[in-house]
Amino acid sequence: MTSALVEFEDVTRTHSSGGTQVHALQGVDLRVDYGELVAVMGPSGSGKTNLLNLAGALDTPTSGRVVVAGVDLSTASPDERARLRRRSIGLVFQDYNLVSSLTVRENVALPLELDDVAPRQASAQATALLARLGLADRGSEFPDRLSGGQRQRVAIARSVIGTRSLILADEPTGALDSVLGEEVIELLRAQIGPECGGILVTHDPRYAAWADRTVFLKDGRIVAGTAPLVKVESLTGPISDQASGAAS
Repeated sequence: MTSALVEFEDVTRTHSSGGTQVHALQGVDLRVDYGELVAVMGPSGSGKTNLLNLAGALDTPTSGRVVVAGVDLSTASPDERARLRRRSIGLVFQDYNLVSSLTVRENVALPLELDDVAPRQASAQATALLARLGLADRGSEFPDRLSGGQRQRVAIARSVIGTRSLILADEPTGALDSVLGEEVIELLRAQIGPECGGILVTHDPRYAAWADRTVFLKDGRIVAGTAPLVKVESLTGPISDQASGAAS
């Protein structure tokens, strides 16, 4: 059996809302291995974002254990969780979350600089990664000058720069048309390998089909799990080749 990258063991997450206890997650067991992309589907309010927040060390469970890259988030200190997020976890959001006052290159380099990498070295790594994503000539521009597909590629670059073990994507195609959505999922899929796994939250079966398997959430519980209906083989070759048809 391959090594586990993410492990949820009987995880419950409860929130208080107006004096009422809301069970966002209930008894969730989930394992994601290195080299595996798992899609998570379910209706609004089913707990998908709560699951991602726990896997991304942005939250802690009410009960149960969440272990990411060997770190037990249930007992880790806030500093340990922050260090794990900076060094090992890449987050991709539907609304990009780019810093409008920073250039594209500065946005991509930001995680490295926050982790005390020298600015010149961080900038060089960002420049190289943007080139791989077909954005070599966009590094000095600001995000509002880019198309939606380009901004999402910048967000992906920021999420994978450095050594990332886990990529978490929350509806990353929600604001894109079908062509750009396919390109974004293709780029995410290309990041998964022997030292990296991922979780993709999506409502669209077309994008879930890029995953190795799909789990379904309802009312905070995993109610089913299946391989995708359409199996897409893992990509090979440079990312620049895969991105060459991306919209500009």
